Amino acid sequence: MHNAEQLGAAIRLKRKEKKLTQSELAKLLGAERKWVLNLESGNSKAEIGLILRAIQVLGLRASLADKGQVGRGPHDLKTPRLDLVFQHLQRAPRK
Repeated sequence: MHNAEQLGAAIRLKRKEKKLTQSELAKLLGAERKWVLNLESGNSKAEIGLILRAIQVLGLRASLADKGQVGRGPHDLKTPRLDLVFQHLQRAPRK
């Protein structure tokens, strides 16, 4: 994805695939329906925490990759393993 509109379209398609209304998704996220409407229409000012919750609730997976590394496989040693870093951060106790 390259912009907020593409992210919004992906969220909308997955929500509809799961047969959820905007109001139902909003309730699952603890947000207002208007927030879901804005997200799906590509509002670039949507709160990132809620966006990540929406991705999780809808069963989607987000990943990051260096632009120069697009198309590399998951076993390529040059591919950044951000998912491992994120997993470690989730398990590390906060002080």
